[in-house]
Amino acid sequence: MGLTKVVMGAPRLPKPPIYRVIIAQFIVTVCIASVLLLHSVVTAYSALLGGLICLIPNAYLAKKAFQYSGARAAKKIAQSFYKGEAVKFVLTALLFALVFGFVEPLNVFALFGTFILVQAVNWFTAALLKF
Repeated sequence: MGLTKVVMGAPRLPKPPIYRVIIAQFIVTVCIASVLLLHSVVTAYSALLGGLICLIPNAYLAKKAFQYSGARAAKKIAQSFYKGEAVKFVLTALLFALVFGFVEPLNVFALFGTFILVQAVNWFTAALLKF
């Protein structure tokens, strides 16, 4: 017998807290859209779209940035993060273009206001979770 041990199951790392940020963004988006539904349907779906324009690219980046782990994967982690950030930027621009090109009527204030509020969830949730 050799001196090596066979490990039956390696411990799994917990999911990074960034996924809690994505969930918080989704909840804030739905809450804002629901409250604005009392004002009008156009305002509500404009807010929903603004939140989703923020949320979808952020979820993509979270998935790309955390697909690798460990010190041996440092180069892959960095490459994945940079690629994810670039795609996030393009995806955000594309989603705004699609909304402005195909959604009418649109409440631009609700769209941008919710986009900004959902983006702010990143900062506040990160502070609360102490990243």
